[in-house]
Amino acid sequence: MRSFRRGISRALVSGLAIALLAPLAAKPDPAPAGGGTNAPAPPLRVVQWNIGHFAMGKSSRPTTPPAESEARAAEYRAKIAELHADFLGVSEFDRAFDTSGASSVAKVFASFPSHVAGPKKGYQCNAVFSRFPCVRRKVFPYAERWQSTYFLDCVFLVGGREVHFVQTHLDWNSSEKAALARPKQIKQLIAHFADTPYVIIAGDFNVRKVEEYQPFLEAGWRIANCGPEAGCLDTVAPSRKARPERRYPLDNVIAKGFRLSGVFLDDKDLRLSDHRILGCVAEME
Repeated sequence: MRSFRRGISRALVSGLAIALLAPLAAKPDPAPAGGGTNAPAPPLRVVQWNIGHFAMGKSSRPTTPPAESEARAAEYRAKIAELHADFLGVSEFDRAFDTSGASSVAKVFASFPSHVAGPKKGYQCNAVFSRFPCVRRKVFPYAERWQSTYFLDCVFLVGGREVHFVQTHLDWNSSEKAALARPKQIKQLIAHFADTPYVIIAGDFNVRKVEEYQPFLEAGWRIANCGPEAGCLDTVAPSRKARPERRYPLDNVIAKGFRLSGVFLDDKDLRLSDHRILGCVAEME
């Protein structure tokens, strides 16, 4: 979400007309993928949160002093407990929670038996927390990028099937070239998982126009934010916007081989990050 810290040109923002915020229409439901005789998988509660490095998005490093660390960590723990997430994808993650370098996993995310964190460079760091064990993981840099963007692919066994949970953060509009790279990053995600039946992608997609999500729908994927159930939900703090009256559906959960329902926003008062929490229920087809 670095673009909102540096500011967005009025030309780009003005192009995001209110009409573009209508929900996008998905393709009809495909036939069940994968087949086989595996036991039915339980509904999965999936959550996406750009946590802003535990610094309200104002820094790429945690800013909480040690004297305030435990009280602040307790707020994060309480919020995470309320979410009841089976999968929690985190953008702008930091391994440190406070300025002393205390472990964020130990102080905030200890309730999850499984976690994987990708590399950090500047504002870029993706992490996945889950109730399920991760059996494989790999980091894939985007082929075209102007920041240190990548996607973290973690494979979990759910109901006897392999589910790829992918956490990402796409390029923001720091330049015209970066803006042009983002649609190519979306195409890379779609192509990379073209032959994979069960995929959930969570992340900060940094879209400037709702149509940027359209390639997912054309490829048969489902989207939580700007989908048919909830419409377009604003996930960004007004203080981070060049135009506070606009809605910015940057954070999303996008899935293949799953039906998405129960879309919700949390941390609406933005007391823990400069992004709201987006979640939904994913049911395997």
